[in-house]
Amino acid sequence: MKLSRLIATAGVALAGALLAAPQAASAATAAQVPGAPMGVQQLRSATSATQTEVFWKPATFATRYRVKVVDGTTTVASYLVPATQAVNASGQHHVTVSTPNKCSAYKITVRAEDALGQGAEVAVTEKSLAPTIVTKARAFRGTDRTRATFEMAVPQWKGYLVAAGGGAKADNLSKPTIAVNLQMQLVRIADNKVISTATATQTGWTTAKYSKIFTGLDAKRAYVLKVTTANGWGSCAKQDGKILLNAAA
Repeated sequence: MKLSRLIATAGVALAGALLAAPQAASAATAAQVPGAPMGVQQLRSATSATQTEVFWKPATFATRYRVKVVDGTTTVASYLVPATQAVNASGQHHVTVSTPNKCSAYKITVRAEDALGQGAEVAVTEKSLAPTIVTKARAFRGTDRTRATFEMAVPQWKGYLVAAGGGAKADNLSKPTIAVNLQMQLVRIADNKVISTATATQTGWTTAKYSKIFTGLDAKRAYVLKVTTANGWGSCAKQDGKILLNAAA
């Protein structure tokens, strides 16, 4: 083999070796970036209405965990938990976070990070203490146009029970016991006058619809029934519902 060809061949081999080395180093670095934490769970505190307990399993290669609480677009709180924190009997890390507003649904993210801040996260949602609005609402007049029926179904979320320790307790979804209080105002739209008010309590509300009948109405006028839902934690103005009753044709 000519000397020039030998040098060229050796040069190609050396270049290939040099090119391969960074790829191997990159692969090794990527392999040590922690993945998202597994088994992330949130649980409203049984002793404090403004706090939530967050649990998760350790992530390989993590040096810390960043836990963030967000209400809409506002970050409420952020916490750093070292990976050296002792786990509980179930093998979970834990932190208590602030969830102060009874009417808010909070997005809680748990991010596993390495020393450079690289990593991945998982998000869970902590629902409000108070209930959301009623669903499947409608209003209609009977043959007597001065008489109207307003129907509504159970809220998508009925909220939490009040725990004995002063915090929150989840209801039994298969056998619910939580009471949803309905506060109703019938308003004549033309002059925004409250014509009538009513209240009702639905305990263990599941699939049955609730109906309320109002009489003595003006057939030529439209009305709106304002419905506020509440439980042991009270109500939320932003979750008030409205049911429209059109004027008779």
